[in-house]
This record gives sequence, structure tokens and C-alpha cells, in this order.
Amino acid sequence: MTTFADVLPIRQLESHKYSANFESDWCIGTVPNGGYVTASFMLVASKHMQLTHSTRKQLHVVNLHLQFMRRTGIGEAIFTVKDVKLGGRISNLHLTLTQKDERSGKMVEEVMGYIMMSDMSAEDGLSLDSGYEMSPEPLPVSLPALVEGKDANYVRRGRDPFADFRRAGRHMAMHLVRPDKRPSHFPKAMIDQWVLFQPQGREGRHTNNALGYIVDIFPQILERYVNAEMEEACLGQDLSAEEAEALIKNRAQPNAKYWYPTLNLNLDVKKLLPEEGVKWLFVRVQAKKIQNGRFDLEVTVLDESGDIVALSTHSALAVDSSRNTTREKKDSKSKL
Repeated sequence: MTTFADVLPIRQLESHKYSANFESDWCIGTVPNGGYVTASFMLVASKHMQLTHSTRKQLHVVNLHLQFMRRTGIGEAIFTVKDVKLGGRISNLHLTLTQKDERSGKMVEEVMGYIMMSDMSAEDGLSLDSGYEMSPEPLPVSLPALVEGKDANYVRRGRDPFADFRRAGRHMAMHLVRPDKRPSHFPKAMIDQWVLFQPQGREGRHTNNALGYIVDIFPQILERYVNAEMEEACLGQDLSAEEAEALIKNRAQPNAKYWYPTLNLNLDVKKLLPEEGVKWLFVRVQAKKIQNGRFDLEVTVLDESGDIVALSTHSALAVDSSRNTTREKKDSKSKL
């Protein structure tokens, strides 16, 4: 089965320097998806501990904070790692992603962050039942029925109306609450989904190294407000390519009006998934305040048993999509 490590190979250049190649198929417009980039950081950190600090056996990301300073781009990305603190249980790394500016030819810092590494398989210590329950409670699901499109509460989301622009979403099969089953007490700015990893249409499995991507791939919440007609058409039915294109042609705006770039992303990993991965994960995404073109996201990931796998928070912008598709020179004065 395909995992995210197969999708994005990492190459070691030096003991503290690595490279990856960002592909167009994982982009939003011209910019690699923030979750795709986040997963690349996780893969680099794991590779670094495996190759440079192999005796520590700390291959698992337990906490991550990334700051997205400039847009990334398609092509080679260079990661530089600094060992901030190497500990017996947890090691702290500082990673910086740089890419070459096409016009100046200079390497520019685009994303940087801190990652905490540990051996989750060997964790031991105080464990207590917090009594936490999701509110509102997710609707029940029959995953075998969902595969056949027969679940009472969830159904696979159809083709994104701007699939060419949001190419990164093609690799995840999203199953959302049927519109006629969505309770009135569910906030509008909240999306529940059961997801399958299907890179390039292949059958995949969710593993810990994909969590960065998993927490940043979902139908955009703001589209439910600014583009409700087409977004609702994709919720609760499978659209053929012809039907989706017909919807687009009936609108004055042929492309997505907005782009939602990530400013920063935090990830707290609570559970180690099996090495071979799992088929299904549940993801809840919710925004609490959307104001002045800036908004927050809170993401909760559960496994089939309802156990928390990961928690994530994002800060993001809502800007005109032309900010994505019009590439400018990357220098010290460039903006997102």
C-alpha cells in the first residue's frame, strides 16, 4: 500500500541538509499545499533522526510548529536542520526550507519551524482519562456501507468545482455528512469527514508521516459562505466531470475567487498509527472567527475507534486567488 513516504522521497545531501522535489499535482494553483509542505518537514525530521542520530531511535514527530513566511513553489526544496537539543526522551530540531528564486537565482527562506521528535512506541508514564468528548458529537457511520455509498449519514464528496486549481485535494477521498442529515445544531463553519488516502488514484494508507497533509486537506469552510451554490452541489453527491464543468460554466467566475494560504500550523500528535498504516481516519475542521481576511482553524483527527490521533491549529488568510497564480520575485521584501 502507498504511504506518504512513497509520495515524497527525501534525499540526504549532508548530515544536516536534505532535499525534496515538490510536484505540481500537490499544489493549490501554483503553490504546494501547506499540508503537503508540513508532511515534508515531518519526513525530513524523521529521516534526520534515522540517519544522523540513529542510536536515539527517535523517529516520530510528537509536536510541530511551522511558520509560512513566503509562498513555496514547484521544484527542489532544500531543508537545513539544526539540532537545538538532543535529549534522552525528546529531541528538538529547527528546520528551514529554502528554494531558489527563479529571477534572482538566490536561495530564499520560505518556511521554518520547530519539531519535537521521540520514540512513541517506547513512551511510558502517567496516563489519565480526561473525560473529553467531541461537541457536537459526530454522526455515527458504517464504514463498510460508506465504501459502497450506502451509509445513512455520510457520502463521498463529488469532484471539486475548481479541481484544476485545488489539485492537492485529488489525493484524498472525502466523505461528508449528507446535507439532509446535517443537524441544525452543527455550526456552519464546521466540517466532519471520513477520509481515504488515494495518491494519484492508488490505494493508500494513513500513517503518522502523512498527518501534516491530513490536517490540511478538506473542503474549504469559507467556500460554504462565498461560493455556496457550487460547494453545496459537491456535498452529498458524486459529480461527474461533465456536471462539475457545467456548474463552473454557469458561473461568471471560472476559477476559484479566493486562496486560503496558511500563516502558521501547529500539530500535536497523540497516537502512533501502525507502521503499515490505517485505511480510515475521521477529521473535524472548525473555524471560530473569520474576520478581515484572516481566520483560524481547529482540526481533530480520530481513528476508527474514536481515539484521538492528532490535534492541529492553523492561522490562515483569505486573499484573492490572483495572489497565488501571479508569481512575483522572492526577496527580502516579498509578501505572501
